[in-house]
Amino acid sequence: MSDGRRSVSWKYVDELQQRIRALESLNHRRGDSRPPQSNNHNAEGPAEDGTSIPAHYPANQSPSTQQHSPPPPALSHPQPEPVAETALDSQHRRSNIFYPVHARSPREKGSDDILSSFFGLTSHPHVGSPVESSADSSMTACADEVVTLGIDLGANSPQLRNNLIQSFFKYQTLWVDIVDKECFSGHRKPGTHSRWYSDFLEYTMLACATRLQTSSAVRSLGREYAQLAKNEVLGALQDPTPANLQGFLLLSEYEVTQGNDRPGWIFCGIACRMLSDLGLHELADRNGDTDGKMDEETARESALAYSLLSACITYEGVWTLYLGRPSSIPASIMDIAAARCRERRRSDSPLLNAWLGLCVPMCQISHVLNNNQDSGGGDPSDSSSQLLQSLCAQVQAWYDNLPPELVYDEKHLTNLDMAGYGLHTQYCKVQILLSQARARPRHVRKRRYSQISGDGVSDVMSKDSGNAIYHASLRIARLVVTYREAFGVEKIPSIMLDNAVVGATALIRHVQRTQHGPDAVSRRDQTWIRSLVKSLEAVQPHFPVTRRMLDVLKSSCAGTSLADLFHSPVPAATNLASVPSGSSASIHPMKHAQTAPDMFEPNLLNPIHDLDGVWGSFGRNVSPATFFWSGLDAVFPEVTCSDGPIL
Repeated sequence: MSDGRRSVSWKYVDELQQRIRALESLNHRRGDSRPPQSNNHNAEGPAEDGTSIPAHYPANQSPSTQQHSPPPPALSHPQPEPVAETALDSQHRRSNIFYPVHARSPREKGSDDILSSFFGLTSHPHVGSPVESSADSSMTACADEVVTLGIDLGANSPQLRNNLIQSFFKYQTLWVDIVDKECFSGHRKPGTHSRWYSDFLEYTMLACATRLQTSSAVRSLGREYAQLAKNEVLGALQDPTPANLQGFLLLSEYEVTQGNDRPGWIFCGIACRMLSDLGLHELADRNGDTDGKMDEETARESALAYSLLSACITYEGVWTLYLGRPSSIPASIMDIAAARCRERRRSDSPLLNAWLGLCVPMCQISHVLNNNQDSGGGDPSDSSSQLLQSLCAQVQAWYDNLPPELVYDEKHLTNLDMAGYGLHTQYCKVQILLSQARARPRHVRKRRYSQISGDGVSDVMSKDSGNAIYHASLRIARLVVTYREAFGVEKIPSIMLDNAVVGATALIRHVQRTQHGPDAVSRRDQTWIRSLVKSLEAVQPHFPVTRRMLDVLKSSCAGTSLADLFHSPVPAATNLASVPSGSSASIHPMKHAQTAPDMFEPNLLNPIHDLDGVWGSFGRNVSPATFFWSGLDAVFPEVTCSDGPIL
């Protein structure tokens, strides 16, 4: 065939087929101690991921296409197709380097694979990859060293547990308050199970809190607490209570940060099912008697129910976008929460209302983006385009009405409430996905938005979408790096991790696309990439999932000048204290960095006013530039600041 791209594509398909056969062979030789002949680097997930709970996943969910292949071990992490590890010669293949076979939609024509797990279009390529256990081994070694010195850090130590509980309550305010401190403490004192307290909940709180500690020995207790929580899962299912609902939400977040997406997703689903089982959506909707009055106890219960309802919608919304999967919360229940959010009752947390205001339209955006094309890759319907336009307007209205403490002010970023950093990085991720959706090329196979490439789009559309993606990525980098320098590594909320990877991926793509641009601009963008990489490296002892994030970022830079950004070794699970602002470890802005070209003109940093024209282009062919994300400006005063919305 004379088409160079097509010949390369067939060659790549052949490589994927060979890898599938290698995985099938590996499944049949699971009992054999010999290493597989090919693809032995990442064809098999870690031998131990600490996700065993009383339930088992269906045995028919296997990477193999053979119906009689043996089932995987109970609750082992899904074994994805391997990602490419070497630099590819063609830009076309590089743009598709991370597309795993297991992430295809089951609706894709000609797909007879038995999928090990499904990840939709809005998920990032790192999702579903196995997490290596070397960091866990390092933590275990550190813990063993402490034991040999005669220091007992027993998981049942009352003082240690109380300290961890206090750490948990400080940390949860950085994202979403799931557990009410006063309510939990009051019901914990008697030491018996109640509506708002259970051992299951306490164990999950302890597991989450261990991640925040600078002591590797204490962090190593996280697995033990998590396993104790999993031992209580069956009892929690048989006795649904608000406390157990809270436990499932927290265990969901803990598992995802360990790199165990599947149990994390399922635990969140259980919590969402408990919402209606307990009638919390009805309790949250109470307005009192005919005079609108409620007794104090009922008002308190209603506020707690609304808090849990909002937390479920927030977690479900984030995981839905993160994994590219449909939400399990009905629209009617979301409407109840949204209606109360608009009331802005004094008993309701402004931060929780802010997250809810973003996540309600975000769930719908995720649904449209992951389902807006048929299996043949046709253009999205006009109704989808109109719906996305409406949802974009909702997000815009949400952004314009944030409370003062959560307003983004780039010139005084450290004045932002600590909880606002994660909120704004999530907002930027949504804007990036929306910009990519408007520029989605026609007649392409279904794949993640971060992997799309195409040719033949108007320069105007490419410039608008590319600049929106670029600026959103810069804002993510500014938020992550500023937070790291101002507040410390161990206090970074988990919601910022995936968003940091999204921003770094955008910056890498931008630099690869504009490598012949001004040297000063390119160096500045590379400095931002390196700063994001440093942030992920530093937080790895606290959140093991960042290991696979770094692996994917490193693979995307293989064979390019950006590979040097990953030369510093990924830190093992050693003690990490907060890095003070202004220390030698801080990022040093370039002395002679120049302002980027027209990319930073004021009119490009303000909202796009001609939304009809932009959304009318939804689904057109777009050049790869639209999706190749890029740098950020946080420590660079030379770059024009923008406090306004990205779109």
